[in-house]
Amino acid sequence: MFKFNFNADELHASELSENYDEVVKTEELTDSYTSVTLPFSELIIGNKCLKLIHEFPNTYNSDLIPGTYEGGFKLWECTLDLLDYLSNNVKYYKEKSVLDLGCGTGLLGIFTLISGARNVDFQDFNKEVLINTTMSNVLVNCKERLEVCKYYSGDWKSFTTFNEDTYDLILTSETIYNVNNYMKLIKLFEKKLKPSGSILLIAKNYYFGVGGSISEFSNFLKSSKMNSDIVWTSTDGVKKTLLNIHF
Repeated sequence: MFKFNFNADELHASELSENYDEVVKTEELTDSYTSVTLPFSELIIGNKCLKLIHEFPNTYNSDLIPGTYEGGFKLWECTLDLLDYLSNNVKYYKEKSVLDLGCGTGLLGIFTLISGARNVDFQDFNKEVLINTTMSNVLVNCKERLEVCKYYSGDWKSFTTFNEDTYDLILTSETIYNVNNYMKLIKLFEKKLKPSGSILLIAKNYYFGVGGSISEFSNFLKSSKMNSDIVWTSTDGVKKTLLNIHF
């Protein structure tokens, strides 16, 4: 088990609603964490080396418990495909504001940050995922840019309501497995994306056992203000699709 050297007072958590929390402003972490060394593995994406801390124990004993734990301690395979796509498409994030939605490990936001994004916000349902995993990965990869990162826990409806920021790019990986959350997610997209911005959403084509799928999500999008284009699909193995969603 690895942990940061902070206490509850240093978090300065502000409860904006029952389900929404700005976890911490990272400029307040700099002095406490710059001396911390965390064991990590390395991922090579394009010409960048991403450091991934050793996994923290998942006390939920499951990859997914809807409404309780939403899989943030695991690195989902679609994230690696989206990282590869980002490495060849800097136009989406260079000097842009980025939201890593359902961030888990935070590697999508981290990659854009070390590759030229102006600032990155990280959102995950579970606060403990943000503190134990996301922040640790940010620390070992982006120590010089902590001041341009913010973290938010809670569900998408509360995040949409209480966070007033908008973004040039929203990144989200494997977040459409639950059909019941589709409208909540789309409303977040409509409110949080800048008019000229893009959302890169990647997912498996179908989630067996829970019912979500790319085709059903695309049908929900048709009733919104947004359009989508398929910009990448897998050619072997599990079928996956990357959508560019925009106004």
